[in-house]
Amino acid sequence: MKTASSGDRTLPFIPRLAIATIAGAFAVTLLGFAAAPNLRAETPPDQMKAAGAITLNTELLDKMDEFLKEVDANEEAKKELAAVGKDPSITPETWGSVITAKCPKAVEVFKEAELTPDDFSKAIFAIMAVSMSEDMAKSEDKTIKANVAFLAANKDRADKTFSAFMMLGEPGAKP
Repeated sequence: MKTASSGDRTLPFIPRLAIATIAGAFAVTLLGFAAAPNLRAETPPDQMKAAGAITLNTELLDKMDEFLKEVDANEEAKKELAAVGKDPSITPETWGSVITAKCPKAVEVFKEAELTPDDFSKAIFAIMAVSMSEDMAKSEDKTIKANVAFLAANKDRADKTFSAFMMLGEPGAKP
């Protein structure tokens, strides 16, 4: 009978491979976490354009809120806006001109609120763009920076206005 050699303590091939695999996976995971902040997608140019298309301020939000309140009381205007809202070809750039061309009752309500459909659309899409991207605060554009600061200071109010806009085409919804 052979005696066991106490000096031969080499690990079999499989455990060494498993340890190497685990170590490699761990290293790749650490590198992934380290690189993740730099892998974010850049804010799309159209979103940057929307964020700086108009300067947001309290007076503008007042007019937007007035429009939303008045349009809620005008069934014909709401129907016009709901019908146009279903058109998939409308873009942030064309929303105001389409409303002006196709929604005479809604345009009357805009005039009562001393607001144009174009300014309303620029403002609503600026609110949306700034709210959707953390990168806006890093922008060099003065209007975008001002809009970021304004929305930070008026978040609840802007959220309420945006929610009311989103509910325009919903039956029975109140802004």
